[in-house]
Amino acid sequence: MKIVELASSVSRPVYAIGDVHGMASLLELLLATIDDDAHRCDAKPRVVFLGDIVDRGPDSRRAMEIVHATLQEREGSHFILGNHDYLFREALNNHLGDPALDHWLSGMGGKSTLRSYSHRMPGWAGELPDLLLPRYSHHLALLNRAADMVIVNGYCLVHAGIDPKKPLAHQDERDLREIRERFLDVSDPLEKVVVHGHTITESELPEVHSNRIAIDTGAYRTGRLSAVVIAGNSEPRFLYVSHSD
Repeated sequence: MKIVELASSVSRPVYAIGDVHGMASLLELLLATIDDDAHRCDAKPRVVFLGDIVDRGPDSRRAMEIVHATLQEREGSHFILGNHDYLFREALNNHLGDPALDHWLSGMGGKSTLRSYSHRMPGWAGELPDLLLPRYSHHLALLNRAADMVIVNGYCLVHAGIDPKKPLAHQDERDLREIRERFLDVSDPLEKVVVHGHTITESELPEVHSNRIAIDTGAYRTGRLSAVVIAGNSEPRFLYVSHSD
């Protein structure tokens, strides 16, 4: 498990972005909004992507390019691996057999991802790396370097959530990518406030609960992409953009 620790301050705030799911145009708009917000605060922003950059939406390839560029251009920024990103990574590493590849393509929105990269689908699992890596090996490198958890002051940033029965240092990587009810149904205090995506909020807006902050606002379905701003000891605040902006 790869854990990254950051110290947030008013001058170096952290902007955590929820599930993108191939909505590259929304991601560009949100990053521009983050820049404007940081400029008003005279701050140098750091961005943490909470994962699920790919699948479902129309332009996963460009979304991955934007994430790659953001990490290079904004010092101290990080990318957390989501469950959809994990399947894409495993496919590119040729670790998926044909049944698992078919599940990703047909059941998880992977076809949308591959259509954004190539004019044709792979005939079998082993063909996918040869199809994409000659031009996009930097995307695989990005996926292979991804974090599982980012700690920022009193907050724990993950993709899906945590196992509330385990200390943060002993979490299972799969739970961090995939957990739902065992985490979402718990209202007891946790080691840190958990900031997460993965499960679209009922309100389709960012939600603050007693022990967690949920920022997956269903970009591919609602046309709304959200971020939470963590700046020193200030109360967290939210930014979001939509197609109507």
